[in-house]
Amino acid sequence: MALKNEFSKDKPLLTTSVVANMLGITPDRLRTYDAEKLIKTHRIKTGEVQKRLYSQYDVEWLQGLRILVKTHKMSISSIKFLLQVLYKNPELKLPSNEIGEVLVEMMQNPNFKAVVKNF
Repeated sequence: MALKNEFSKDKPLLTTSVVANMLGITPDRLRTYDAEKLIKTHRIKTGEVQKRLYSQYDVEWLQGLRILVKTHKMSISSIKFLLQVLYKNPELKLPSNEIGEVLVEMMQNPNFKAVVKNF
């Protein structure tokens, strides 16, 4: 009997604490990204509590955000502005440096359209 791989990259399975640990940030930082609408989290209700869950695509998206914030010292508002410009002008030529590479990867992520529409 062959087992099916039921864990696709878009399946939300990872909790806030797991993702925060993977990214080397605090759960509060993840909640900030959610509040700023830089990530659209999946929520499930477990009893009285609502939990945020993240997919592998979400983690990859957040890794891109972290590079822009931490390595390149970009503010949340500048990232939002840049993503909106890219959303409205997808043919825009990006620089051939790390920022350009990160942005290309982020534009290919399913979160790109879902997140930018909510700004």
